[in-house]
Amino acid sequence: LMQVPAIQQKRTVAFLNQFVVHTVQFLNRFSTVCEEKLSALSLRIQQIETTLNILDAKLSSIPGLEDVKFEVSSANMNSVTNGPVAQATPDQQTAVSPQTGVSN
Repeated sequence: LMQVPAIQQKRTVAFLNQFVVHTVQFLNRFSTVCEEKLSALSLRIQQIETTLNILDAKLSSIPGLEDVKFEVSSANMNSVTNGPVAQATPDQQTAVSPQTGVSN
């Protein structure tokens, strides 16, 4: 066999360092973007929780509403697209909307 000269060690180290630097820069940018998106999502979840608490307080202030129940339709439960789909059973109950008096 022919003998092939070895690759220069300095050149190999330079390529490896360049790869490491670019990979770390990519991971730092990716981490920053993920953190920003999670922060925005967390804020949105807090806003929704606050809105739900206000709605719950308003519904709780209506006298006699706690005894009203209706069946949940399975069409409403199948609207989730990014997670497991929950199937409604006939024994699931929930309160009637106080403004319209009809089920959702």
